Amino acid sequence: MEKFIHVDRCDSTQDILKEQLSQNDAGDLTVSCEHQTLGRGRGENVWQDSPGTLCFSMTVKPSVKPSFTAIELSALVRKFFKQKGRDVLLKWPNDLMTPDQKKCGGILVQTHQSLSLAGIGLNLFNSSETFGGIYEASFELEKKSWAKELSQFIRSNRYTDTESLSREWLDGCYHQNCEVRVFEAENETIGKFIGLGPYGEALIENNQGIHHLFNGSLRLV
Repeated sequence: MEKFIHVDRCDSTQDILKEQLSQNDAGDLTVSCEHQTLGRGRGENVWQDSPGTLCFSMTVKPSVKPSFTAIELSALVRKFFKQKGRDVLLKWPNDLMTPDQKKCGGILVQTHQSLSLAGIGLNLFNSSETFGGIYEASFELEKKSWAKELSQFIRSNRYTDTESLSREWLDGCYHQNCEVRVFEAENETIGKFIGLGPYGEALIENNQGIHHLFNGSLRLV
């Protein structure tokens, strides 16, 4: 049975999720909030809160191949909004983009024993120059209801194989067959993004061959 916690303000829903798991075996648990003050992204990045931002964290079983978990969750978020008539595009490894290629969301996956802890941040609407929103205009946002609906959709629509998952993820990938740069630590790889490897890694093709990149920050050339 799913347990759902909604708070007015917190540093991070991911931290509350971890605290709950340290106290008891919570099973399926989702934590959402009205305002998040110290949300985290990949690396040292900070996820900025705004009136149109939806922030929640949830326990999930790892994907059928654990390295696909963030890929799978991204594809499921895209599928959720597609049913609502909104087009959300995907960027490797875990970003969500608007059709005009502005970031509107991200997914952070951490491991806790046999579970994955997924932190999901989405701009349902956003008026900044830098970030985009899934919806163009603002509206009265009941964050608890949105987080509960989306988390339940994710739990109910998991993929059972990586072949269909990869196919549907690539269908929503806005940089498929585009020239990209991938930065990982001090390394930079430039080439054409040609798909996902058997573990969800990026396949980058250039005159040196096909590179399998398992982590990094991707940008269009």
